[in-house]
Amino acid sequence: MNAWKSVKLIRKYANCKECGNELVGDGEGVLLIEDDIFKRSCKCGWSIEVDEDDKPLRDLKVACWATIGPKRVYEIHDRKGKFYGYVNVDALQKLGYVKRINHTKKTEDFINTSEGKRWVDQNRFFNIA
Repeated sequence: MNAWKSVKLIRKYANCKECGNELVGDGEGVLLIEDDIFKRSCKCGWSIEVDEDDKPLRDLKVACWATIGPKRVYEIHDRKGKFYGYVNVDALQKLGYVKRINHTKKTEDFINTSEGKRWVDQNRFFNIA
């Protein structure tokens, strides 16, 4: 993550947005910066995960899968269970993230990386026809 963007995020999220706590460590809260992910949490339960541009991250998961004629699709949901779209299993298989349609761990690991999130945004669809 860009150092200037990190500093900007640290300043913005220095205090908990729920209780105002500014402490991290020793059970008070967490501040974690990895690659292009910024995480800040508080002992009160508040937490935020954003990318370096301060856009919220989505924890995506494969909710279910289906084979409809020649099509194989995964139904993707976000961490709150909200429908996020369908993705083509064959495309993910070509990328090396699927061996069997019912083995979703590698796919979920991929779609929760910054590259994978971009891929989902560009390749998701909402109707199976």
